[in-house]
Amino acid sequence: MTAIARLLLLLVIFQSSAFAFEEIHLQLDSLETTFFNTKNIVLSLEPQQSSQPGLSLQISNIHSPYIKQNFDASFDCVDLIYTVERINCGQGVLKIVYAEQEQIEIDFTFWINILDKSGQLTLATTLKNGNVIADFQLDADSNWQADIDASGLELAFISTVLELFKEYSIIDGKASLKAHMGGSEDKFENISLDANFTQLGIEGESVLDSVDIHTQMDMKMVDDNWSFITTLSLLAGEMYIQPGLNIMGEEPGFYIEVPAESIDFRLAGNWRPDMNMIELQDLYYSHPAVMQLQGSVRLALAEEISYSDLTLHAVIEDLGSSYPTYVQPILMQTNFSDLELSGAIDLSLDYEGTELNQIELFVDDLFLEDVESRFGLYGLNSHLALHSESEAVQSTLRWDGMSFYRLDFGPGNILFESMGKDVSVLEWRDVSILDGGLIIEEFALRNLASSDFELELGGTLTPISMEALTQALGWTIFPGKLSGEISGLKYTKNNLSLEGDIAFKLFGGQLNIQELQVDNLFSAYSVLTTDIKIDELDLEQLTDVFTFGKIEGSLNGRMDKLRLENWQPSYFEMEFSTPEKDDKPHRISQK
Repeated sequence: MTAIARLLLLLVIFQSSAFAFEEIHLQLDSLETTFFNTKNIVLSLEPQQSSQPGLSLQISNIHSPYIKQNFDASFDCVDLIYTVERINCGQGVLKIVYAEQEQIEIDFTFWINILDKSGQLTLATTLKNGNVIADFQLDADSNWQADIDASGLELAFISTVLELFKEYSIIDGKASLKAHMGGSEDKFENISLDANFTQLGIEGESVLDSVDIHTQMDMKMVDDNWSFITTLSLLAGEMYIQPGLNIMGEEPGFYIEVPAESIDFRLAGNWRPDMNMIELQDLYYSHPAVMQLQGSVRLALAEEISYSDLTLHAVIEDLGSSYPTYVQPILMQTNFSDLELSGAIDLSLDYEGTELNQIELFVDDLFLEDVESRFGLYGLNSHLALHSESEAVQSTLRWDGMSFYRLDFGPGNILFESMGKDVSVLEWRDVSILDGGLIIEEFALRNLASSDFELELGGTLTPISMEALTQALGWTIFPGKLSGEISGLKYTKNNLSLEGDIAFKLFGGQLNIQELQVDNLFSAYSVLTTDIKIDELDLEQLTDVFTFGKIEGSLNGRMDKLRLENWQPSYFEMEFSTPEKDDKPHRISQK
């Protein structure tokens, strides 16, 4: 029994005893509860003009962590009927005074059965043109329920009174809602909510502007576990959301403008407090004409949230619309931060525990081009399938063209075979590069859809006209042919390394790139290290390109410990010399 209820009971005992009292006043110096504390409480019982006794309660300087400032409250019941068994207030007013005499008046009625501790309290008030009715009931078996029905609440006013979100400020909007809670003693057993928010405006790290929302929630306790289903529909407005994700040291934000059709979100599942686990049996998100997601997952709630048994089906109908909304914000620190995109993607994932069981990806007519013209991919169509079974599965990948800086690559077609998480190439259509081509002799993908993903590549570059190459790159026109071999090129964990050499034939000699390593390849700040060796470069062929003169002879050289930071040279050690057995004339003529 609460301290207030005990005071009420004491008053009843005094009034119904053999002693006669015209009025009774009781005072408490302080009272502390979970929800509030105060330093001065005065409870009075005295006759009213109608000869019926009246009950008043004065509380000063109330402090609550849920309310922005301290306030005073007065509780007056002018129609009180009480016996040893029951206290009944047929008419009462609760006045709350705050912020320099701003006042809220709440009408109430209540009754309390002293013997079995049952009771009911009903509240009704008007707040800035909004209406609130609340009803609280407690039965003799300590089962309780609370119902709240509110309409037209001005949220900006509510946020000036209640301590809702310290980092946000509600500046506009109205709310209407119906809420129900029920339980036994100090336990919740069921919660439901149906709420509408209109023209909602919020300022802070996240921003909402003229947003309309309809949300419903239903939670029930079953065998000490909560089952729940909640839906949320965004009906109008625009918003900038920062969900608190940390990606490469940045916390991305997402700008969403609600289209004519609503954006819908649904969660259904079970929460197991004893296991600190949430099982989402139905996860659904639909942004019309942009993206749809549906799946399920098990979440272990610890210092770092981990997941298992994930199933996901994602359909991106328009990459051009989904990229700026959902993808670009998380790629701002990479080389993919500014792309032009079109096409569609259909992706299905299935994890058994934490191990990938199946993945299936369809890509339809993908167009991708970097705004700074560094790379592009055109007309990509693919069906990629991976299964954990031992039986091999075939996949296809084809494209109409691609580009890297100013180099254009021709169409390609690959037939894959996958077993588990590993993929190998069955057939490869050689890719044209200007007037030459790239012949792939080794291509393998391992540990797909995991942090240990690896790609290995090896092949031959058939002769490319240097004239065509240098013209495409915007360099001084070179004569001759460029050809080479690539072996042991490996990508893993955003790093690119070369276990073998890249050898090119150029200007009558050979150029070897060795010990190539690129760290953070797809990040905004990449670091390249390598050694370059030049053997028997024909200086006459080289200098014929330029107009300053002519050099005859051959050249050997090395550039060791070359380091490029963000693609700019920061260090190298260089040495050049004439080959020992060079039989060419060594002459220099200047024009």
